[in-house]
Amino acid sequence: MNEEKLIRIGKITKYQGNKGEVRVLPLTDSPERFELLEEVYLVKGNIRDIKRIESLRYHKNFVILKFEGVNDINAALEYRDFQVCIPEEDLLPLEENEYYIDDLIGFTVFTREGEFLGEISEVIVTGGTDVFVVKGEEKKYMIPAALELITEVNEEEKKMLVDPIPGLLEL
Repeated sequence: MNEEKLIRIGKITKYQGNKGEVRVLPLTDSPERFELLEEVYLVKGNIRDIKRIESLRYHKNFVILKFEGVNDINAALEYRDFQVCIPEEDLLPLEENEYYIDDLIGFTVFTREGEFLGEISEVIVTGGTDVFVVKGEEKKYMIPAALELITEVNEEEKKMLVDPIPGLLEL
């Protein structure tokens, strides 16, 4: 199996209707990017499956996908909690100060004054301002991914500097 690097762009949360469609929570700022895809990788644990997209539509904050060969609720249910991924070379170019979530996991986070807070362990996608979960030695910090708080992102050193508002680190 080809071990190319895959990037998560969504997560299947449940089935949609009774014709085999699945509801996908987009993990991208541009849900329209699904329209450019013919196929995606569905990944969960050690399972990695390529599926062709038969149709696509939007419902509220979700992307509704219909895959070839998935034609009823039972087939769609099998893909619940799968990550929707694409090969790295299919990524869209980023604007300045934009980053892919998977690329930020593992970055070390420091305050502007040099205090070590921890490592980014996950990013919570909220539909508004995403939140970095920074796992420190003794506690976890929830830091909004807002330009006002992030003063520097150094991709080479995998390091982020933040300038938290008063009280943020005490939460």
